[in-house]
Amino acid sequence: MTSSVQPDQTKNRFVGLVTHKFPLVGLLILALAIFISMATEFLPGGLIPQIAADFGRSPAEVGNLITVFALTVIITAAPLALITRRVPRKTMVLVAFALIGAGNLGTVLAPSFEVLLAARVVGALAHGAFWSVVAAYPAHMVRPGELAKATAVTAAGGSISGVLGIPLGNALGQAFGWRASFTVLAFLVVLTLVLMVWKLPYIATSPTNTKAGIGRTERDRALPGVLMICLLIVLIVGAQNSFGTFNVVWLLDIVEMEPAAIPIMLFVGGAASALGVALTGIYYSRIPLRLFFGSLVALIGLLTTLPLAVSSQPAVWVVSGFLGAVFGGVPVILQTRMMSVASPSRRNMAAALQTTAFNIGIGGGAFLGGTAIELSGLSALPYWAAAVMGMALVAALMWELSNKKKHERKS
Repeated sequence: MTSSVQPDQTKNRFVGLVTHKFPLVGLLILALAIFISMATEFLPGGLIPQIAADFGRSPAEVGNLITVFALTVIITAAPLALITRRVPRKTMVLVAFALIGAGNLGTVLAPSFEVLLAARVVGALAHGAFWSVVAAYPAHMVRPGELAKATAVTAAGGSISGVLGIPLGNALGQAFGWRASFTVLAFLVVLTLVLMVWKLPYIATSPTNTKAGIGRTERDRALPGVLMICLLIVLIVGAQNSFGTFNVVWLLDIVEMEPAAIPIMLFVGGAASALGVALTGIYYSRIPLRLFFGSLVALIGLLTTLPLAVSSQPAVWVVSGFLGAVFGGVPVILQTRMMSVASPSRRNMAAALQTTAFNIGIGGGAFLGGTAIELSGLSALPYWAAAVMGMALVAALMWELSNKKKHERKS
């Protein structure tokens, strides 16, 4: 697929943006939308005490606001992508993002916990549909060689959400009540929708006929690669979240870090992650495989080193910073590879499967971490994460070797 796409004179439909320069403004708007969607998903985690007190519920019950959200995305993202595949992409992203705002507004106005839970389900449905479109959108806007850079720009929205958005939302909730945080998110949705209508390029449904050069055989051949990347996402994100979910507990109990230092540590890790995103966007197109495999090897080494550094808090700070930087770029690599492997006519379905895989990795990683703690204790948790990361490395190596043998047979 090329970066410039000619309009269909008979149907007046476009599948991309005719441009000779990098569409930074449109990508930044998508990054802002991603910032809001990520904050919407994870913000309740830091407001559990306030929400529990407001509705007279236990913290465990309020925690279901996050669990139900993730499960809804896992179950519905791919079917929604299939059902809406003929809807123009810009229309779809606008409708889905508006429903995210509606979910936030419903959260603000919820008179009962049951209504609040229903509002979260609406937001989750919209979140899955939104990501099935937004993850593929940059691929329609730029040349193939600019895809990693474009993905890094949009991924920065998620990174900044972790570094600033969620902590600021939690602070706002602490000061003015948890509903104030979601009120701000609902307002930001309206502002971003205006920007999206104004500046986001129109993208029609992707071509599905052979005139576009994409036949049924090509689509079938792309499927194994799409599924393999989904497996890698589950393993890598699951490994990271198995430790990341309990990172604060590990720092407090094993490293014996002062509670006042934890927010600073989290900010440093988030800032390092944002740096990793930026560096990946710069270097991925030059050394894609070396960057990916080097990142996995580095993550395994850093996770293995972390328990050995507990006697020195400065060493823990350094290793944790490198962990954030290296892992920050890996999702960008995986998303870029997904959009490169998937057939252009099936990128939105691939994006939906990718979204499902990320949520399985997030939820599965948290479950794995809890199980690992029960089996071998909190101190050994980084070793479990390193082991799962090692499984991802082996799977990726086997896949690349298989691809290499196929190419050799063809030649």
